[in-house]
Amino acid sequence: MVRSAIAKSRVSVRTHLADGPVPVQGDRVQVQQVVENLILNAVDAMGSVEEGARELSMRIERGQAGGGVLVEVGDSGAGIDPANHERVFEPFYTTKTSGVGLGLSICRSIIDDHGGRLWVSANKPRGALFHFTLPAAQGGS
Repeated sequence: MVRSAIAKSRVSVRTHLADGPVPVQGDRVQVQQVVENLILNAVDAMGSVEEGARELSMRIERGQAGGGVLVEVGDSGAGIDPANHERVFEPFYTTKTSGVGLGLSICRSIIDDHGGRLWVSANKPRGALFHFTLPAAQGGS
């Protein structure tokens, strides 16, 4: 699903992935839904970009103390006003003309329910960067 949206929008993808698997605790389907939503939001955010590259970045790295994982999904779109960084996670708040404002709220609930954290920051030189953490699997590092 994300591959066709990326190709249709002429978005280039840059990845930086952790070496080897990073065992985390969580429901595979729910975490996949979070990642898909963040990627599709990033592609959508770049839809109106006419100058410069449309670049999606994805970074997955091992967490520091305590293990787990840090995932980052960034775009080169218009970005999000810093005053709205927390607001984008509120139910029914949207910056999209056709959005209903539930995707990021649901994503945050999923990540919170898994013992992680989801937040947004500015991507440099432009765009938004969504980050989330998940704890290490029991007995994993």
